[in-house]
Amino acid sequence: MSTTSPPPMVWGTLPDLIGPRHVYRVGRLLRWFAAAVPRGYVLDAGCGAGRLTELLAQRGYRVLAVDGSEDFVRFTRSRIEAAGLGGYVEVRQVDLERPDLPPDTFDGVVSGEVLEHLADDTAAVRGLAAALKSGGVLALSVPAGAQRYDWLDQWAGHERRYEDVDLRRLLRTAGLEIDALVRWGFPFMTLYERFVQRPGLARTGHRDGEASVLARAARSQPVTALFGALFALDERFEGRGHGTGFLVRARKP
Repeated sequence: MSTTSPPPMVWGTLPDLIGPRHVYRVGRLLRWFAAAVPRGYVLDAGCGAGRLTELLAQRGYRVLAVDGSEDFVRFTRSRIEAAGLGGYVEVRQVDLERPDLPPDTFDGVVSGEVLEHLADDTAAVRGLAAALKSGGVLALSVPAGAQRYDWLDQWAGHERRYEDVDLRRLLRTAGLEIDALVRWGFPFMTLYERFVQRPGLARTGHRDGEASVLARAARSQPVTALFGALFALDERFEGRGHGTGFLVRARKP
């Protein structure tokens, strides 16, 4: 099967781009975050299409959702208004590499699959750390394994994938203390990427490939539930150094 890269996706122009892996990852990141920050005023840094923002608001958090994409900001505002959650959420366009955020303000910051898209992830993490209150928690997810970087990352607009040591250094440089770091997504998430996501993109040969394969699957509740149950089994294998991504919680002293 060909692995020729489709034309690169322009990040922020496909707000409906979701699939079973995205749905599961957002839910897992929410649980990871809520375990450390059960309530309060929180920042969704790189809110994308707003799924996590909506789930945070439904749990009763007050949320500032920010993204660099005008399309995503517009889409998330519409999503929140349609859900009747406008009283809990403010949405702004913010460049996370030069974040204009209020200092010492948030009880928690959550950022899902964002840092890998930024040329200057160091500036972004420092800005997010500065926006946290003392004792506040940053929870994030990023793709793992620098050696796994290939055409799919290029298509998705990733600047990099992360190794454990580099991620720890990035957070400590921002003055954060790491509470927990786990590599996750093995074996079923890894198999899904290899046998569902990659072939879908390679076969179609254009940027709408994932939208046609994954978004349709995400709209099918039985399919999403089935994959979600498989992905949940991956938690039993965490801590063995395998998987497609990292989940991290770090605290501002």
